[in-house]
Amino acid sequence: MIIFGWRVVFFTLTRGTFHCPDCGGDREYRRRQGRNFFTLFFIPVIPLTKTGGEFIECDTCRGRWNPGVLNVPTTAQLAHMPAMLLRLAIAQVLRSGDYTNAAARARAVGVVQQAGDAGYDDAGLTADLGRPFEEVRVEMGNAASALAPEARESILRAAAEIALIDGQLSVSEEETLSAVGADLQLTRVQVTGVISMARQESGH
Repeated sequence: MIIFGWRVVFFTLTRGTFHCPDCGGDREYRRRQGRNFFTLFFIPVIPLTKTGGEFIECDTCRGRWNPGVLNVPTTAQLAHMPAMLLRLAIAQVLRSGDYTNAAARARAVGVVQQAGDAGYDDAGLTADLGRPFEEVRVEMGNAASALAPEARESILRAAAEIALIDGQLSVSEEETLSAVGADLQLTRVQVTGVISMARQESGH
């Protein structure tokens, strides 16, 4: 007697670490997707159609979520976020002015290192300066909400102080600082206040 039928088999597409809503902390996950198989003697033999979309499964609690759950930062990502946002903000402002200024570049590298990215150097700064403008803006916008307003103001102020190292802010630098402030989800009043404080500190 031949026994045949259909069965859904789940495949692991990728693995990684995410913030599990049920566990309340960082956990290992599997990104999975199901597929219908024709079975012969209960053994999957012929792959048929895919079933539904992809989902994220926690290795600990076995909870399942939409892939959008991966947009929530993990604890490790949060720890590195201030330095990452500093890198992006500083690069945006530097390339709107004189990005070859040695003092400004050295200050930029030092600020990022102090924020926690000890391996950052001038080569890393050059790489950041070469990234597409819109790509950086999107990345900043996605990450900014994870930080408190005070932290975001500090990032903008650091970028403004570096832009002021070679003198008065140019029109391009002011416009870029305003754009960076918007990407950091700061109001116009906050942006104006931060830039004003940076000017007073630098004497410009």
